[in-house]
Amino acid sequence: MQIPFEVKPRPDTGLWNAKLGIWLFLASEVMLFGGLFSGYIFLRMGAAAEPDYFWPQGTLSVPFGFINTIILILSSVFVVVAWLQIQLRNFRKFQLWMGLVVLCAVVFLVNKGFEYHAKFHHYGIKLSDNSIVEGHGIDDTIRYEGINEVTIDVARFNGKFLNAVVGDPPEFREVVDGKPSGEAFALSVQKVRSIASRIDDAARKAHKVSMEEGSKDVGWFPAMGVKQLILAPSNAFAISISRGSLRKSFPDGAKFRDMSLLKGTISDKTPGLFLHAVDRIDLRACDGEKPEESLVWKYLGNEPPHASHAQGHDKHSAPSISGAEHARRAEKIFFDAAKQVEEEAEQAGEEPDFNELRNISIKKWENPEGEVISSEPPIVVPWKDVRLYSNFTPKWNTYYAIYFTLTGLHGLHVFLGAAVLFYFGFCSRKFYEKDPEHFANRVEVGGLFWHFVDLVWIFLFPILYLM
Repeated sequence: MQIPFEVKPRPDTGLWNAKLGIWLFLASEVMLFGGLFSGYIFLRMGAAAEPDYFWPQGTLSVPFGFINTIILILSSVFVVVAWLQIQLRNFRKFQLWMGLVVLCAVVFLVNKGFEYHAKFHHYGIKLSDNSIVEGHGIDDTIRYEGINEVTIDVARFNGKFLNAVVGDPPEFREVVDGKPSGEAFALSVQKVRSIASRIDDAARKAHKVSMEEGSKDVGWFPAMGVKQLILAPSNAFAISISRGSLRKSFPDGAKFRDMSLLKGTISDKTPGLFLHAVDRIDLRACDGEKPEESLVWKYLGNEPPHASHAQGHDKHSAPSISGAEHARRAEKIFFDAAKQVEEEAEQAGEEPDFNELRNISIKKWENPEGEVISSEPPIVVPWKDVRLYSNFTPKWNTYYAIYFTLTGLHGLHVFLGAAVLFYFGFCSRKFYEKDPEHFANRVEVGGLFWHFVDLVWIFLFPILYLM
């Protein structure tokens, strides 16, 4: 039995089922993206009311976004031409134009992949005085030495901290009543389970004896099984690990994600967070009244003691220039550029732009005399002065949370739409030969969805890249 109006339109509305269905679906999509766009705009407008919160601007490449816009607009034209070829019953040309549509989608997604990659490898550090440095090549390795006690959560222990031990893992002994006791053993998940089982069995037997003797003191329940073990290593040891992979870092110890707590001290070999090449300094939220009072200038140009001179900069830096010289150049760029902004504003009889005064790229600058100064200084921020650090992902800023949500959701629509159009173009020959009109209707429905995907990007481009 054939479903009515699958191919032919209804005489009263002029619509057939699939077309009505896609419009209802697109209406729900409009509500989804409309809510996300509205949320972004309200957050963007509200950011101006926060004195210490500055909305990122200029972090996305406008030419790159414009190229992607042109690509999607062309793909929308191509999908119309492909549909026209089906109406003319020319399947070969339909495949050609549909192939161009899919190619545009692939190029768009590849471009977004490059853009995401740039964000994943660009880092920011917020110092304790709220000054910010941004750059590439972060090293958050932290080393703890003199570890003489380990507290283990029995249920969660996975033994991963042993992989961070410098040298051979030590043997451990149980700590009972504050003193190491028993024979030393190699630590493993199985050994922890065995120790916990032994302690629970002993408590269970003591409880059973107590009950048989008529004692009212219960002393043990299954829910009271051992939760933590305190272990002492045979020799104090050291660990070296990325601080970002820890659950929590303390001056006197480190807590892993399985709740293992190791007590030790931070080594002088890892004095702080190391950024290989700083390319922007943002002092707009800095607590100091004057830019020169920022902690940035105290640590800029420093390199960790364990790094060689060649490792002090990323692959784009000139190895013949020291970190201190890079820092001197960066300071000159920052303050000379700020001075230039003040002078230009004074000549125009206006107040200087606060953003341009305190948020400056130090990678390259041309002074009024035409001299080009470039710098890529390293920086080591002591752990006590690191308030936050992250790559340019949702953790770093609300803007990036919305950026990845909107562009990721749109990218998913592009991928799914391209997959459907690819199916129509290269896997539906039999469908076309059986019922060309029905097939043309389905291509039109797919084209309507593709136009919607293009329209969403037309809104995304200005609000994310230009606002």
